Amino acid sequence: MSWHSSVPAADVLEQGSMGVEVDGLRLALFALDGEIHATGNICTHAFALLTDGHVENGCVECPLHQGLFDIRTGRAQGTPVTKDIATYDVRIEDGIVWINTEGRAVSVVEVSTASVRPRDFRKLVIVGAGQAGAETARRLRGEGFAGSITLLGDEADAPYERPPLSKDMLLGKTTLTQALIFEPGEVEALDLDMRLSTPVASIDRDAQRVVLQDGTGLPYDMLVLATGAAARRISLPGAEGARLHYLRDAADSEHLGKALKAASQVAVIGGGFIGLELASAARALGKTATVIEAEERLLKRLLPGEPAAFLAWVAEQNDVALRLGAAVQSIGADGVTLYDGTQVAADCVIVGIGAVPRDELARDAGLEVAARGGVVVNAQNRSSDPSIYAVGDIAVMRDGVSGTEHRSESWQNANLSAQRAARAITGAEQSAAELPWFWSDIFGGTLQILGAPVSGLKTVRRDGDAPAFFCLDDSDRVVACIDFGHAEALRAARQLIEAGQPVDPLLLANPETNLFQIEDDEMKMLPIDKRYVWPAAGLERVPDWAYTSQEIYDREVERIFHGPTWNYVGLDAEVPNAGDFVRSYVGPTPVVMVRDEEGEINVFENRCSHRAAEFCRELRGNTDEFVCPYHQWSYDLKGNLSGVPFRRGVNGEGGMGPDFRPENHGVKKLHVTRHNGAVFASFSDAVEPLEDYLGEEMLSDFEAVFSGRKLRVLGHYRHTLSGNWKLYPENLKDPYHATLLHTFLVTFGLLVAGNKSAMIVDPKGRHSTMASAKSDGTAVSEENKAEMRAYRDGLALADPRLMDFIPEFDSPWSVTMQVVWPGLIVQREMNTLGVRQIVPNGPNEFTMVWTMFGYEDDDEEMTRHRLRQGNLMGPAGFLGLEDNEAIKFVQDGMLNSTGGEHLVVLDPKVPAGTSNTLISEAAIRAMYKHWRQEMGL
Repeated sequence: MSWHSSVPAADVLEQGSMGVEVDGLRLALFALDGEIHATGNICTHAFALLTDGHVENGCVECPLHQGLFDIRTGRAQGTPVTKDIATYDVRIEDGIVWINTEGRAVSVVEVSTASVRPRDFRKLVIVGAGQAGAETARRLRGEGFAGSITLLGDEADAPYERPPLSKDMLLGKTTLTQALIFEPGEVEALDLDMRLSTPVASIDRDAQRVVLQDGTGLPYDMLVLATGAAARRISLPGAEGARLHYLRDAADSEHLGKALKAASQVAVIGGGFIGLELASAARALGKTATVIEAEERLLKRLLPGEPAAFLAWVAEQNDVALRLGAAVQSIGADGVTLYDGTQVAADCVIVGIGAVPRDELARDAGLEVAARGGVVVNAQNRSSDPSIYAVGDIAVMRDGVSGTEHRSESWQNANLSAQRAARAITGAEQSAAELPWFWSDIFGGTLQILGAPVSGLKTVRRDGDAPAFFCLDDSDRVVACIDFGHAEALRAARQLIEAGQPVDPLLLANPETNLFQIEDDEMKMLPIDKRYVWPAAGLERVPDWAYTSQEIYDREVERIFHGPTWNYVGLDAEVPNAGDFVRSYVGPTPVVMVRDEEGEINVFENRCSHRAAEFCRELRGNTDEFVCPYHQWSYDLKGNLSGVPFRRGVNGEGGMGPDFRPENHGVKKLHVTRHNGAVFASFSDAVEPLEDYLGEEMLSDFEAVFSGRKLRVLGHYRHTLSGNWKLYPENLKDPYHATLLHTFLVTFGLLVAGNKSAMIVDPKGRHSTMASAKSDGTAVSEENKAEMRAYRDGLALADPRLMDFIPEFDSPWSVTMQVVWPGLIVQREMNTLGVRQIVPNGPNEFTMVWTMFGYEDDDEEMTRHRLRQGNLMGPAGFLGLEDNEAIKFVQDGMLNSTGGEHLVVLDPKVPAGTSNTLISEAAIRAMYKHWRQEMGL
């Protein structure tokens, strides 16, 4: 041990933190809960003294880029820091702090679970040895991946971080060694097969093999693409003969550094962050610098106008000449010529106009790529091929709900995308999404961006140690912050963004306002999208609260059942005569469907406009008016108020006032549409025509049953299920369960893995048809029988006519179960026909109303056949019984357990939508994609 005295303990306890230099080391002393702890005082991410930072909850925040370290353990707490700080033993003697400068042992890497796992024979190859590729390897081992990892890089240098290339390395203040990602010995500790100077020529997806440029093939079970981006090249007259400089890798940085030192006049084409950083470097070396930007202001696509204007002011204060709205005409030996004829003299011309993803390997291999380049990935950075991931600059994340695409070139994204891919590969739980964060060290200061600012946002400037610009949405909620050196403002911005509450812009701008107490109204509640956050894994997980929360259920009623949807309410055939009515529902809301004297069908709310009583109490019947049982207000068959007892009072006293008009007090009427015998209603004025609502493919399936033949009602069932209403449409978008749960289905060949089948989904993900062509039981392979425990060899029917299928439909399918969102199921199980109406009774219960029917032109034998096959369906049918119980089991599991998420990952090649296999959950993912859009979640 090597103990050294430092400072009085009382000083540390009083000040909270102190920087000391002991035994040639810069150390930090922190007082926590009356105890003193010693750590390294220099941030492991960028040079900054931690004792200048903010201490909270046992962590110190770096004052430069807000990285967090645990003071007691030294552990890095997440981006932007990934390397721990050293910690040292401390003792107090005679009031003086003594420090053991040998430090505590710090493990190079944790591979805690890999050593105790069974041997893993999987082969994982990472193409690209930049920051994202190296971090993926590191994270995989940290998550316990025990298979082989091969890391391929086309550069000769070991993996390094790229931000220093345009900063201290360019100025000669640091070297490449200081930017290396792996610590000495870490590659060996991680058991990586790292191959540098090894370009990849192609990817053979069928053989799952990476082909190197020398022809060597490397097999893989999983592949991670981390090929990064290349500098965007410029094409201008004179460019081919001029010495243009680009910056993307270490070799570029070395060459550019030499050129800058030799130059006297520097021209930078491009006014983005890289262009400004290079202009900053030129000025730091004492060179004249001109930035040429084609747009009328800097960073037009990335920043709102006010912070962009301040950044331009900072550049000009540092003697950078800005040429904005200036297009380059040509480049020559003496510099740059603009289209207006202006000459920008330069003996060093640098081009910084962005980067293009290096997606050639992915494109040639047939992976889905974005229109503007880059590999399209999901929330877990998985590509269109389930065995291939993409991370870092090459990855284009497509939002599973909105479909929007975003590609990020940042230090943070390289690390977070590596983490997501590693956790997906190892099956670990994904972390909650972090706020986007970016920094740039320019002109002697640090600019940081938190959140996602865009050009058109309203901004509020707050002055302090340095200005900070808060970006507000239309509701005055803080969504982003651009900070020019005010660390406290950035911390407050994070809190305000996460809170999601509107703030007063005047308070925000006032430097006297305590931003951490700006929301002191105890009545404020986090908005629903902040309280109910979808799992980070995206559509592959469904949280329990989607099925159990009363608040979520209430929002469903408002946005779905009372929103722009068509809700089934009954059949024409149930109300053949004037005055015939059915007591029905739109979601949980009771309505009446009735035929009036003109033969039209009307649907209105079953709620008296006087005191809200449900006036129609019978399930069905015939009447010439509806009379409220409470105060006997009466309504005609169109829902108009037709009678009010004692409207004019008694003996000239009481009654309604002279301004009471009955036509203003009818019940709420719904929009009604009918199609070939089915009746739908909607509360919304914005609902689209039914044909458009269903779409061509769903309409075709619907019309296989509702073809225009007149219907004959055969009977009704009604029962209540202990489960969330969405579990039922889910059940019919889940052909996987049908091949496993239902003994009757699989044994008699109605719906069997291996049958000709499809799970068809409309483009919006709301409607679906589960379809199958009947086979006989002998068509089931022995392999498939082994997978299906419900299959019963030798099971036979006493009456084989039950399974007779009489072709009568214009459809290739013998079995279809169609979901018409949100609450209708149209069943066609061979020749038995019916509809099922879902009536929610809250988040944990719903009622199912079944109506079985045939056609008026059926002969007696066909009617008997339909009734015979009707034993398949209904609450106690051969096919219905198991579903009812399974749904209850699911709801019980959610209500009685500690809570969690549902896993819906089958058939990953289809992210969401139609699938041609029964072993798929793509239709469920599509349903929740639509549900989240409608719910604003």
